[in-house]
Amino acid sequence: MDGWGTRSGLDGPAHGDWPPGWSGRDEDLELLCSAPLLDGLDPPDVTALLPAFRFATVDRDQELLTQGETSAPQVFVVLAGRLAVTRRHQGGRAVSAVLGPGDCVGELSVFDPGRDSSAVRALTAARVAVLCGQDLLEWATTRPQAAARLLHVLARRLHHTDAAVFDLAVLDVQGRVAIALVDFAARFGEPDGSTVQVAHGLTQVQLAQLVGASRERVNKALSDFASRGWLRQERRSVVLTDLARLSQWARHQPAPELRAAVPVAGCASATGDLKPRSRRLHKSG
Repeated sequence: MDGWGTRSGLDGPAHGDWPPGWSGRDEDLELLCSAPLLDGLDPPDVTALLPAFRFATVDRDQELLTQGETSAPQVFVVLAGRLAVTRRHQGGRAVSAVLGPGDCVGELSVFDPGRDSSAVRALTAARVAVLCGQDLLEWATTRPQAAARLLHVLARRLHHTDAAVFDLAVLDVQGRVAIALVDFAARFGEPDGSTVQVAHGLTQVQLAQLVGASRERVNKALSDFASRGWLRQERRSVVLTDLARLSQWARHQPAPELRAAVPVAGCASATGDLKPRSRRLHKSG
């Protein structure tokens, strides 16, 4: 971004061009500028907001927001690690979303302040950028392009929620697990040759909560995918060994009664080549 000077002695091992008032690391600047909240904005709009960010390193299981508490609205942008959005229920606490680098949380409270409706907890050690809600509101109300960008972020959140409700209503457990893993791979998977490492940071129980199923049903789905050679399970992570077939499964599920004979619609099976089937979606517990 043109017009930024050079600074040294700040929180980072190397320093290039810095916007005025910036106090973060080089890698923080790059990630923040590519995050949905700022991506695509003109440099003057970006540089007007960057100095308002503060930075924090959080330990695993540390809580950033507590459900039910009333606090000044804050927006968190994940720079490294994983955060979980959770909500209390009669049986305890359930995970409703997993956030990785570039994701943000808390922006809804800027426009609907009050008690926090969810908690945010670190699944892994993490680094976050923190923005006061009032700073975000003042920035958006004085810059039309920034306001439009913020609306885009909120609209994306709504679309994601709609998709999650749809998946829960019409997909079975295997379909929901496949979609969750493909989503993780797209957002924070790390390619390693022909495989993709997905360090989601979730326990088996938390992954089951995320897809709305029992731990036993989710483990059965993961074991089935592993037996097909599509993934390998590791502690709080998976290695996707055939992301293409897992993605195809997520998009084109055959009917449950055909799954024993049809590994993936349109893929070769032990019985020979199969023609693509039309998508049929089924719901089960």
